[in-house]
Amino acid sequence: MLQGYNEKKEQLAVPGANGLLDLHRSSLEELQLARIYTRHRTDVMLSQGYNSEEDDSDADETDGRLYTERQYHDNGNPKYFRTYMRLPATVSQQSCERVIEEKHFDVGGVCRLDVHFALGQPYLSRKHFYENQRLKSEKLFFVEDERTMRSRKAGHWREYFEGGQIKSEIQYDEHGMRCGFCKRYSEDGAQQWVKDYTKEYGDRIAEFNAKRGKLSLNAEEAAAMLGFREHYLPKDRREVDSMYRKRCAPLHPDKSPDPDAHERFLEVSRAREVLLKWLETER
Repeated sequence: MLQGYNEKKEQLAVPGANGLLDLHRSSLEELQLARIYTRHRTDVMLSQGYNSEEDDSDADETDGRLYTERQYHDNGNPKYFRTYMRLPATVSQQSCERVIEEKHFDVGGVCRLDVHFALGQPYLSRKHFYENQRLKSEKLFFVEDERTMRSRKAGHWREYFEGGQIKSEIQYDEHGMRCGFCKRYSEDGAQQWVKDYTKEYGDRIAEFNAKRGKLSLNAEEAAAMLGFREHYLPKDRREVDSMYRKRCAPLHPDKSPDPDAHERFLEVSRAREVLLKWLETER
């Protein structure tokens, strides 16, 4: 009997046909054995009576607890509110306090800074306010690491004059770079500056691709340009991409003072393209 149970347990530990566990398709036993579920399921016999006020069988974990810190001005008005969660230490990182909401108030009780970083999503918003409670600025960040708070600009950033008129609006794409139409205004509403970054990027891409297409290289020349040894041709895409990344790294504008570095990148990019096409024809 015990042997049959152990055999069943071993079978349950095996994932589905594709070798992967799935939160919605895998069985409860599989998810428990893989330690996806670490809580115990509570089975309730309702026919025997149930009093929800006495149910203590499904307690919350301590690591989900939220903490709120409050400070006040001498006159009793709020000064600073902060809600946060304590993240436990990991093998490589120390414990930290993950902010969820933060508000700063002036001595008159007016909120001058409002920060929101909701759980379960990577966007943090910051809003500044004037003393008259009108919005001064609104900014959005994509948080890449909620422990170190390494972030990049995202979405629409706007600034306003104290009377409520728009002062500036800047857009950022998924890379944290300016995109679309970005504008600045005077207090009377007249535009003072405007730039279409997306059109500018599109024109540069078209120019770059046109130049790259004019570079004539055979497979051996392309391999040499990427840094492969003489007369050697790569065996697969992995080799090509590996050498491509190595050649690109020193050409990054943050690392290379060479004004012609983008031309070198154009050549390297074309060499990669030639080799990938050559690999396809050799199959």
